[in-house]
Amino acid sequence: MNERGAGMKKNEKRAECKRISGVLPAMARLAAVLVVAVLFAGCVGEQVGQTGQTGDFLGNQAERPTVMRIDFENHFKSESFFAVLSERGVPPYYRAETGSITWAEGQTDPIDKLKPALMNMGEDRLRSMDEAGIDVAVISASVGVELLDPAESIEVARQSNDAIHELTQKYPGRFLGVAILPVKDVEAAVAELERCVTELGFVGWQVHSNFGGFAELDDEMFRPIFRKAAELGVYVYLHPGTPLDARLQGYGYPLYGAAFGYTVDTAVTTLRLIYSGLFDEFPELTMILGHLGETFPFLMERIDNRAYIFGTELLKNKEIPSYYFRNNILVTTSGNASEAALNCTIEVFGIDRILFATDHPFENAVEAVAFLDNLPLSDEARASIFYRNAVEKLNMPLFGRTQPPIPAQ
Repeated sequence: MNERGAGMKKNEKRAECKRISGVLPAMARLAAVLVVAVLFAGCVGEQVGQTGQTGDFLGNQAERPTVMRIDFENHFKSESFFAVLSERGVPPYYRAETGSITWAEGQTDPIDKLKPALMNMGEDRLRSMDEAGIDVAVISASVGVELLDPAESIEVARQSNDAIHELTQKYPGRFLGVAILPVKDVEAAVAELERCVTELGFVGWQVHSNFGGFAELDDEMFRPIFRKAAELGVYVYLHPGTPLDARLQGYGYPLYGAAFGYTVDTAVTTLRLIYSGLFDEFPELTMILGHLGETFPFLMERIDNRAYIFGTELLKNKEIPSYYFRNNILVTTSGNASEAALNCTIEVFGIDRILFATDHPFENAVEAVAFLDNLPLSDEARASIFYRNAVEKLNMPLFGRTQPPIPAQ
């Protein structure tokens, strides 16, 4: 029963109690009051039973088994990134006087309010994790490095990756690193990915959905980077970049940004990768999408059904698109606190294809945890999203933590 249904049922019970109390003799009024209390407690108890919580949004987890939480999307920007952007005269550039980054003409985002959280690589970042109840955060350099000129990008990527590695060493068992790469120089990108994985212990590569018009990610020129990721056994996290499509301009961030444009750009890039035959070429490769799959759970049946009417001679994939979501693509909960969207994702892809992520600091990590804690999921399903899928699908380390067995539901 959803919250609205529970409320209606509670009101019905209250009305019934009122009717009863109206016809009872005066001597029985006390008994009627007791009946009301019992029925009201029953309504509240029923609602608590559904969510495992007391009704507070932040939740009371005392009755629930404690599980490890791994955050797959925790963002960072380095000092070197802002220093380089400050010197640039063409997009992307940063201006301290306005506290904003201009990505392209008509696309300027305020950043200074988030800058301290993005740049913090110490106690404040750890404190924000502890407040949310997050055990391990996967740290990645946020969008922008790949848009720089090759020489700039090589230097900033290396410095960003070194800063992430320093954090993982400063707080053992709390952070994992994901590489940002200078993709405009493919040879340098391959070398940097190998360094990050073999020397720094990183677990993946975060790439963005566009490179400012430089080339599409499905272009053959980038295949060596994907090949190296597959060889090293690390995942690829495809994160939204700021789209440059002219039709997404004219209404500012509400159209081109996180509310819509980011998802559109990432979804297009994902389909291009599938249709290019990437996952047929590297069947062991794993890619991750945020935001509960960038609308793909809702669109999946139609894509499978309508993609093969005609014009398929250009497609290089051997299987229908949904095959790759069941075998190569995982999704995270980052930035999407919709119960309906999560239910759709579970139904279409399965609970074992979903990972937990917060999108810190662009989203509130406490609320991201509370969203899952308050849903009417079984403890087993909750554990699968929070950590178990990460361990089973991606071999994520538990850092010596032992997890209590989850009772069968």
